[in-house]
Amino acid sequence: MSASPDDQSDAHLWQQTRINLAARALGADVLATSDDFFAEKDNLLLSQEPVFLPEKYTAYGKWMDGWESRRRRSGDHDWVVVRLVTSGLVEAVEVDTRHFKGNAPGAVQLEYMDSDVDPDEQSEWQPLTDRVQVQVQVQADYRNLLSFDQPIKASHIRLKIFPDGGVARFRVYGTIPFNTPFRLTGEPVDLASLMTGARSVACSDSFFSPMQNLLMPGRGSDMHDGWETKRRRGGGNDWMIVKLATAGTISRVEVDTLHFKGNYPDSCTLEGCYFIGELPDDSVHWQTILPVQKLHAHRNHPFMSQLENNTTAYTHVRLSIYPDGGVSRLRLVGYPEGEQ
Repeated sequence: MSASPDDQSDAHLWQQTRINLAARALGADVLATSDDFFAEKDNLLLSQEPVFLPEKYTAYGKWMDGWESRRRRSGDHDWVVVRLVTSGLVEAVEVDTRHFKGNAPGAVQLEYMDSDVDPDEQSEWQPLTDRVQVQVQVQADYRNLLSFDQPIKASHIRLKIFPDGGVARFRVYGTIPFNTPFRLTGEPVDLASLMTGARSVACSDSFFSPMQNLLMPGRGSDMHDGWETKRRRGGGNDWMIVKLATAGTISRVEVDTLHFKGNYPDSCTLEGCYFIGELPDDSVHWQTILPVQKLHAHRNHPFMSQLENNTTAYTHVRLSIYPDGGVSRLRLVGYPEGEQ
């Protein structure tokens, strides 16, 4: 599988429009490493951006916000194994070496496997990338993004660094296929959940927090754990388009403004369309699902009797908020097309 380094600005775009399959908040984990003497392996999956504190040291040496192995004097390389959120389609990986200016690896290489069980010493790994030289094809102190020609289905990834060094963050961008092997017959599903394969594909603004937060599992932990736009000064309203996990009908809508007390939207609407592709174009007809509804601070708003056209199947929905503000979660409970 060939991988090509992309411009650093592309990393932000991937982070906005794809699911991070290595997100700890969704269930990913670092299982094992060859060595994390200077900085713990678990730092790799932290959601916040890495920082550098010049005066901070530990008993082992300079404190670094990432994973860092000691200087290797024998052997070939260090490694770390990451279990992804689920078996997903990997489209790009980010090896973020920010702040590791004099101690970045000399090269990196990625391997993968797709299995229901965690790997052991007998597991067979497949190559995801060739060995990529740092400072030549990727850079030290940089958000290095490697994208692939075709998505690869993987449940685990092994990051190998040659011979040693430090990596601040590791992110795996892709999608989760709609797959419900343990779903009961006739059981409703949240068509707008990241965990079933939904994702946000566009929005008018996401100044304060990423748009994918709107589809995270559970309720938000604070205001940052949601979708919040900046204050509009020129009129109009904010909106977000969500590609559903699969085409389906919607029986219940929940708009949760938890933690948004002085900055919740005044009202909202929800529309849907059926479009084969990533992002609906100007030719689509948006159909009202939820007409204008008043919203309140710090509250989950369930809507059922208010829904319109709820026997129609949709592939995408557009949540509009008036005029701006923050929403913690959106839930769209329904059934895959043809089931209801």
